[in-house]
Amino acid sequence: MAGSDVRRHRRVPYMGPIRLSWEDERGQPKFVQSKCLDISESGLRVETSQPIPLRTCLMLRAERINLSGAATVRHSQRYGAKYILGIELSQVLHDKTLAMVREPWALRGPVAAS
Repeated sequence: MAGSDVRRHRRVPYMGPIRLSWEDERGQPKFVQSKCLDISESGLRVETSQPIPLRTCLMLRAERINLSGAATVRHSQRYGAKYILGIELSQVLHDKTLAMVREPWALRGPVAAS
């Protein structure tokens, strides 16, 4: 079946900042401010300016949606000067985090009455 989506969890578009940190092969700390492109219960697709090797263990933080935790790089592809990473989370996301992503108004906070 050409073009079918065989993913375990549905991706939800989410464009927001995310900070990635890891240790390189020499044990030196590295970090990069990146952009999340979409999110699912078990992972993220992220655009970054630096290549990060496959199977690298990461710590991530996306303050806007109150997401932090450990993850592993599962896919990496270069697009011009950027890299698109597929990141698998070490723990499944809570429904509350996914609800914030699905409902854009939740990211802006309360709306003032006029």
